[in-house]
Amino acid sequence: MKRVVNVFGGIILAALIGLSVTACDTGGPTSGNDNGGSSWRDLSPPPIEMVRVGPGEFYLGREEGTAGFGNATPISRVTMSGFYIGRYPVTQGQWHAVMDTWPSFFTGMNSWTANNVTPTLNRNNLPVERVNWYEAIVFSNRLSIIRGLTPAYSIGGSTNPDNWGAIPTTSNAIWNAVTIVPGSTGYRLPTEAQWEFAAKGGPLGGNYTFSGSNDINAVAWHWDNSGSRTREVGTLRANRLGIHDMSGNVLEWVWDWWGSYTAADKTDPSGASSGSNRVFRGGSWFHSAYGVRSVSRVSYFPDNRVFNLGFRVARPLGP
Repeated sequence: MKRVVNVFGGIILAALIGLSVTACDTGGPTSGNDNGGSSWRDLSPPPIEMVRVGPGEFYLGREEGTAGFGNATPISRVTMSGFYIGRYPVTQGQWHAVMDTWPSFFTGMNSWTANNVTPTLNRNNLPVERVNWYEAIVFSNRLSIIRGLTPAYSIGGSTNPDNWGAIPTTSNAIWNAVTIVPGSTGYRLPTEAQWEFAAKGGPLGGNYTFSGSNDINAVAWHWDNSGSRTREVGTLRANRLGIHDMSGNVLEWVWDWWGSYTAADKTDPSGASSGSNRVFRGGSWFHSAYGVRSVSRVSYFPDNRVFNLGFRVARPLGP
């Protein structure tokens, strides 16, 4: 299967240009171990604030607002169980606290085209980017273990990421066979349906093209207002559930394999059963209005790392 061409334009260009930069680091060290060589299991990462979504129903792919460009067809009625989702995308500070790396292109003092730009931003509060889908599931299981939750993902019969081997830098059949542990309580990537339900305001709804507004500048960092860089999470208006940055700032990996929509009614869908590409949603600082709509969708190989692609985590409801 060929890599899907991104109709928004940004992701392909980002994959083709050089993604290295030398700039001052305003948010923390770029190497080393903050924990004196201790295990990641001993870390105490900053909390990830979660928002309850649903249960409820919505129409997957239907353009709800007045500033849109049409539906993602075919539209289907979807019944959703309740779940939790991150109020913000995972930040660079949260990533570093769990993974002990600073993979992102943006440092708080650079843009796509320049260094030492102003205003200076706090790197810890910028969304993490330039992480692939495999890295996102490692982060999710590590965070779950640290928090005393049952890890969601299993590869080769193990939920311990230390047993999975090196994180792939090319598409990997063993990692692609990852499964979700039934009854697990841990962090995970939202499904595509969960992501869109949350972006549209869950059961509170709202007739909005973007997540929380028909005014793109009120809720989204995008090509025309971002200054060609990511921005600190939560600095623009939230949607009706209190969730920020689901339109713009960074694209967000979700669980699903890429597949065409179907018109049949669904309950808690989780996408195609297999494939070559994983879906990401939400658009980014690099995209125009078309790309940051709540219904916009695109995909790429799970090994893909670019400077406008991050993620947020979800969790099932539980005790």
